[in-house]
Amino acid sequence: MRGIARLAWTEFKLNLRDPLMVFWSIAFPCLWLIIMAVIIGVPIPGFDYQGLNYASIVFPAGISLVILSASFIGVPQTLTSYRENGILKRLRATPVKTSTLTLGFSVSQVAFVVLGVLVLFALSRIFLGVRILGSRAAFIGVLALGMLTFLAIGCAVGSVARSFKSANIIIWTAFTPMLMLSELFLPIAVLPAWLQPVARALPLTPVNTLLRDIVFGVPLEDLWRLGVLAGWTVLSAIITIRFFRWE
Repeated sequence: MRGIARLAWTEFKLNLRDPLMVFWSIAFPCLWLIIMAVIIGVPIPGFDYQGLNYASIVFPAGISLVILSASFIGVPQTLTSYRENGILKRLRATPVKTSTLTLGFSVSQVAFVVLGVLVLFALSRIFLGVRILGSRAAFIGVLALGMLTFLAIGCAVGSVARSFKSANIIIWTAFTPMLMLSELFLPIAVLPAWLQPVARALPLTPVNTLLRDIVFGVPLEDLWRLGVLAGWTVLSAIITIRFFRWE
């Protein structure tokens, strides 16, 4: 356990020293929330949440951005960078077990996501009056499942990508559609009919939608969204097992 804790703490500090990670995982979601809730401040037609302040509608989307950025950007870039620089190869040659390396690295990424979520929640609660009307246990559960899904996707991208540059291409090719189609800006209802099933199948959509339902206090009836997350997690795990390389 000491080895896992030490590795996780080291990776966590490296993330804090990375300007891109800090910007995309902490600063960007906070800035996005302020722009949407304060500067724009007018709900976009199509969101079926009446009686809730607009900050409470966009707050879950900010949480989704934290999960997406910290897991989906940080993990592949770290894996490919470590592989290119021979760090993974040297780590493999040490007495440390592969399971210890994997768990320590995962804990560090989860801790960074939690930090981003706490910063965003403090901003939302203190300055924008956001309250979670639904079950906090359900909120934490969806948050944990979302982190697991995107950590798995990040590992899959890092396993498939042959270089740091190719990882970036894959990341931003997938990152941009999720920004536009996962109800961060526009409700799915306003999208063309042929595009709506695609938007619902994206992994960020169920995370954002479920968190928003919980914040609003809506009963979680569309549990098929959990199946979407589970499907992406399983698929990503299979890809990682099949294509992961130490060097």
